[in-house]
Amino acid sequence: MLGISRQLQTSRRLLSTWADTFDKYLMGAEPVVKDKHSKLLAKRGLIYNVEIQDVKPGYLSEYLSNAEKVLPDIHANEKLPVELYGQFNVQMGQLDRVYTIWRHSGGYADVDKTDLQLSKMMDYQQFVEQQGKLLHKREQQLCYEFAFWPTYDDYFDGGIFEIRSYSLKAGCLYEWANAWSRAVSLREKDAVMGLCSQIGDMYTVHHIWRYMDLEHRKEERDRAWQSGEWANLVIRTVPMIRNLSVNILKPADYSPLR
Repeated sequence: MLGISRQLQTSRRLLSTWADTFDKYLMGAEPVVKDKHSKLLAKRGLIYNVEIQDVKPGYLSEYLSNAEKVLPDIHANEKLPVELYGQFNVQMGQLDRVYTIWRHSGGYADVDKTDLQLSKMMDYQQFVEQQGKLLHKREQQLCYEFAFWPTYDDYFDGGIFEIRSYSLKAGCLYEWANAWSRAVSLREKDAVMGLCSQIGDMYTVHHIWRYMDLEHRKEERDRAWQSGEWANLVIRTVPMIRNLSVNILKPADYSPLR
């Protein structure tokens, strides 16, 4: 009986530790990947607000024209703790979709401050209401940036971007990060950023890549697949995926990242 009691106590401690770790992850704590690579899962302090908006067919030009009048001013407003990282519309894939990515360098505190200040700006609220009439669907995700992705400072003028959005099975994020920390190092020159959701659709990961054009994309991907290490790492992650969508993006003229 004493042995059984000790086993139960040990099981309770393990369950409590696992539940505490999982709760911290869901609540936005910055988890650590613990294996031979030992990398932080998320870059400290950075939160990305990813807005995904599906525009009604025939209204994309009006939507982008409205955005051009407002978003650069938000980006330039030094009183707002937020910066526009980029805005892109889908050229191939799910057409009439727009991705707007905002970056908060001060974490969730900056998200709260930005929301509060924007709620008091009547011009901005009118803009949001106006844009909403042009949409048939919208969603928002607050994301961490994977720590192992290189910092992308090359604000390239031209070319295309690709966003690969993965819905992962629950419990796979650590293993995913471990595999991709090696895979991304093999293609650093094409890598822009990798994000994992904390609010919104959970277990969602976005990988963003940059190419000169579709032919350049094909050449870079073919070259990667010729590497046995890349192939093995990517194949290792396939069982973790529930769903994958791929879209080719065109940056807006006013997008800082373009």
